[in-house]
Formats: sequence, C-alpha cells, structure tokens
Amino acid sequence: MRNLLGEVRSYFMRRAIDIALRKNAPMMIPTSGDAGRRNDCYVVYLEDQEGHGRFLANELTEHGLQGKWSVDGKNFVEECSVPYTAFPEFKPLIQHYYGGWTFNSRSISSFILKHLLSYPLWRVAWDRLLQAFFNRRQLTRHDRLRVLKYVLAETVKNRNYIAHETELLTQFYTVRWVFRPDKEELMTYYRLLLDALQESGDLKQAQFGLVLDPKAINTIAQYEQEERRHGQNAATQNGIRFLTVILTLVGIAQAVAAIHESWWKK
Repeated sequence: MRNLLGEVRSYFMRRAIDIALRKNAPMMIPTSGDAGRRNDCYVVYLEDQEGHGRFLANELTEHGLQGKWSVDGKNFVEECSVPYTAFPEFKPLIQHYYGGWTFNSRSISSFILKHLLSYPLWRVAWDRLLQAFFNRRQLTRHDRLRVLKYVLAETVKNRNYIAHETELLTQFYTVRWVFRPDKEELMTYYRLLLDALQESGDLKQAQFGLVLDPKAINTIAQYEQEERRHGQNAATQNGIRFLTVILTLVGIAQAVAAIHESWWKK
C-alpha cells in the first residue's frame, strides 16, 4: 500500500513538473515594468526534507529530470539528473511568474488546483481591476500636522524610526500608490512637506534620513491648543447665534401679543 501511494505521488509529481516545464523560465526573469507584466513562466525546484533547495529542473526526460544541483541550497551550478525513482526523497517547489506576480506551490495538489482553476489569471485580473478603481480615486493629501503626528507615533514605537516619503505614502494609501500615474507628484509633495518640517525644526537630519526633534512635541501641543481654542470660539459663536434667534422669536411673540391685545380692546 505504501509503495502504491508513493507511485501515485511520483506520477502526479511528474505530470505537474511536465506542465510547468512547458513554460520553463529563462535565465533572467523580469519582475517589474511592462516586461514583468507579460510574464508567464515557471521555475521548478526540488527541495530536501529539511526544505533546502537542492535541484533546479530544466528538462523532463524519459528516465528523470535534467538540471543543476546545489550544495549550499542557493547556487545551482553542477549539471546532474534526478531519476523518477528518487522523487520520494524530495519535495517540489514550483514558482509561477505571471503578470508581475509570483505564485508559489509547495505541493503537487496545490499546483494542480491552481492550474485547473486558472487561479493566477483571475487573481491578477482582479488585482488590476482594484488598481484601476484606486487610480481613479482623488487622494487627500495630508497636512503637516497629520504627518508630524504620524512621525511622533512611529518614533514612540521605534526610537530609530526614519521618516521617508515612500514609507509615508505606503502607510497613508497602501502600496497601490506605486502604480498610480501621479505617483511622482505624490512623492514630491511629501518630500517637500518633510523638508518643510525640517526647516521648521520639527525634524532633523540624521545619518540615514530625517528623525523627530523633541521640539515637535511642543509644535503638536500648540496646534492642538489652537484647535481647542478655535472649537471653543466656534461653540461660543454658535451659542450667541442661537440666543439671538431665541430673543428675536420672543420679541416677535411679544409684538404679536401686543398688537392682538390692542386690536381686541378696540
């Protein structure tokens, strides 16, 4: 029974590798730009039982796989072959480079299921649809106080936090900002905003970028105090307006009552 299960596993493993090697990846795989978006190729590895890559498959033959062996699990340089009878000693890792994405399958069942359902196709299509909607959105650019508060919060979590425009953009808008047509404008805006905070003394230059200056706490406190004062003034003004309306209505009611009383006496 055990031998039968091993033969079944080896058969499906061979079939999966055969499907993948029909679109064997080139030596250099583009992962970005238009070239990366046109990807549709596979890389097939055989890993040992400890999860270290040992074999990079290039060709399926009658008796086994032709490819390159790795001693350190990183560099595949030695030409060799792996017979089908040795398949039970390895675990497959099949990487599918499709549409700028990389889909990893560490089991034959996972690979076959993705292949039958065309999972990479609809997954990439769905993501591109979401990106298209995101690109049409008008993004709100945050002011210096919002950015300064964010830098303060991150510095409290990590004293070595470095402020950078790309990290701010990712936190505020997710990584989808990278694929927007106006990404350069967004980067320029937040770069200028960080420079302005440095100019005002709220941020200071460090070895690897901009870090928070203790003065920023006073700046934030002053902003919040001004906001509270503005809120109190607005509440006072609204109260005065409300009281004015009430007094006006009371005056009108008294005038109507006086006119009515005078007319009734006549």
